Amino acid sequence: MKQTLLFDLDGTLLDSREAVIEAVAQTADQLAPGLFSRNELLHRFGESLDDFLFAIAEAAGEIDKDEVSQQYFAFVHKHIHLHSKLFPGVQEGLELLKNAGCQLAVVTNKQREFAVAGLELAGIDSFFDAVVAVDDVSRGKPSAEPVLRALSIMGKQPEEALMIGDSRYDVVAAWEAGVPSVVLEWYGREEWPYVKPTYRYPDFQAFVAEVLAAQIKGGR
Repeated sequence: MKQTLLFDLDGTLLDSREAVIEAVAQTADQLAPGLFSRNELLHRFGESLDDFLFAIAEAAGEIDKDEVSQQYFAFVHKHIHLHSKLFPGVQEGLELLKNAGCQLAVVTNKQREFAVAGLELAGIDSFFDAVVAVDDVSRGKPSAEPVLRALSIMGKQPEEALMIGDSRYDVVAAWEAGVPSVVLEWYGREEWPYVKPTYRYPDFQAFVAEVLAAQIKGGR
């Protein structure tokens, strides 16, 4: 098992899927009412926000993407605490991984301002050697660029890392970058008709246990 671990944020470390969907739903309902169903928003969870804001602006006709983003950011600012709830065992697991010598980074389609705020509010910001947010790259996931940017910052090659996420955007980005992928199935088991994750775990504890067991085995 690899020692350079790249983590998605929403839906992977933070139990924030409902908060993110609510934010985009409120934005969509204000500017493009009736054009995006709840199921469609759920299906698009994990997508680069820039891509989705463009979709709202396009669906709304005359609405500018900057206006859409202002509406979205205002809503997130008001409810930032809802975007910072940790999944069970994440803080303890990150501490175990860090103490075992793993290098950790965040690779997220969230804006840096909100990503950093979420990490700080959740009390896990100190565990990470790097944070690559969507505004640090020209294209977010499923582009490989954010994954490769994190590897460059950390001085690592693709074969030395794992990308851990929860959505197809994470898996495709990892595949495009030549990095094995891990999916944490917090929200239930999903079928993968296209690019499939290399590993699947029901939760963070199961993933951490396997990483640590592999390190012990490799050290013998």
